[in-house]
Amino acid sequence: MKMFSKTDFENILWDFLFAYRQFLLNGHLHKRVNHGAYEANTATWNTLLLSLESGALLGLAKLLERKNDMGRPFDNLAGKTFENKEFDGKELNDIANKILKLRNAYIAHADLSKMRNMDSFLKENRLTGTEGVKMIDALKSRLIQYQKNLKLNVDVQKLFTESQNNVLRDLNSWLKSFKVEL
Repeated sequence: MKMFSKTDFENILWDFLFAYRQFLLNGHLHKRVNHGAYEANTATWNTLLLSLESGALLGLAKLLERKNDMGRPFDNLAGKTFENKEFDGKELNDIANKILKLRNAYIAHADLSKMRNMDSFLKENRLTGTEGVKMIDALKSRLIQYQKNLKLNVDVQKLFTESQNNVLRDLNSWLKSFKVEL
């Protein structure tokens, strides 16, 4: 198995944290669709929500497609290299397949045959928030194992927790800004 450098690891980690931030923002914004700012600017908010959702899916797919390091550990030994049992199960493989199908057919390539049958395609490949959290947790665990096994001076859990806290604080600040006259 090809190992990566500290810089490679940090780049992968920042890509993961950015996708995670988009995932969190999308979830928190969806909870606030009854907010006055949403009702006054529905088209803009829906654009933001779809962009965040697409960005999170693209970010997760990018990590799942990496070869020889993070890799898609579901169908080869890469997932067992650091005894990360979360990647051994069918459930994560199914979630990964949904993420990749959504990215390939719906987001990245705008497959017209899928668009014509969007309802059935989305019903078959709908990714729930719970499934997204499971995949993020598994990728985070994998990053933590790499951090420990490669003896890198990067605290994945701390960065992950900071991202969670910063997203909520930043979002609350952003929503309050709508009360200011422009």
